[in-house]
Amino acid sequence: MLTAEDGFAAMFEFLSSYWNQFKTAKLADVLGDLHPAEHGISSDPAAWDDWIKAVRKVTTRTSSD
Repeated sequence: MLTAEDGFAAMFEFLSSYWNQFKTAKLADVLGDLHPAEHGISSDPAAWDDWIKAVRKVTTRTSSD
């Protein structure tokens, strides 16, 4: 389970990664990619994968501290 701090760090990691990939992205672009589908996760599999990578990076860093 993520703490509030881990969730915040994962969000920052995700958005930083998104910005590094798509320098011209607007918030509407990010939200469009993340919009939950009926199954509860992003309708964009690539965006979901990027989110999971961000969470893993944060939780791996946290558990090794």
